[in-house]
Amino acid sequence: MTAYTDAQQVAAYLGLTLTSAQVLQAGVLSDAATTWIDRYVGRTWQTVSPATDEQHVIVGDTVYLARRPVVAVTAVSTRLNIVGSTWTLLDSDEYELRDAANGRLLLMGWATHGLDIKVSYTHSGALPPADVQLAASMIAGSWLSQTLRPQTSGLDTIAVGQNDIALKFSTSRSDVPAEAVSILNAYRVVVVA
Repeated sequence: MTAYTDAQQVAAYLGLTLTSAQVLQAGVLSDAATTWIDRYVGRTWQTVSPATDEQHVIVGDTVYLARRPVVAVTAVSTRLNIVGSTWTLLDSDEYELRDAANGRLLLMGWATHGLDIKVSYTHSGALPPADVQLAASMIAGSWLSQTLRPQTSGLDTIAVGQNDIALKFSTSRSDVPAEAVSILNAYRVVVVA
């Protein structure tokens, strides 16, 4: 797995110099933030091309490939979702890469929900965009900051005014920063079947 951020980027985002133990923890949190991002957006930038026998669910007559943009589809195979079924390699005229930028593969009209499908293809999306890397740093930094100041557990802000002090506590220590979610929403794939 190639994380979208690392301890050095997290430290830079937080504006801190980390101890060796904190560097180790930031590395673990960077991996966790990467996994969270992949699940949230429904895609990944973690693997290099080509993708081989990537299994998918057919949505109508469409398959949404995980790694984008897609350069070329090299093989598509289907089988019935029944124990013991064999895979059938489709001819290239039985599918079409309809939208390479978004990884949308169109199958002939006979495709149904009860089929398993695996696709081999090449893609050029090996590195995440800079804003996704920033979102990963924000998430890992947010999770790490909770351990940097344990005496302020759950405390989000302190405001000192004239004759009063206002404390604001976070709703949850595991929240993902809203700014990171806002960045990631631009990459999110939502499929309604």
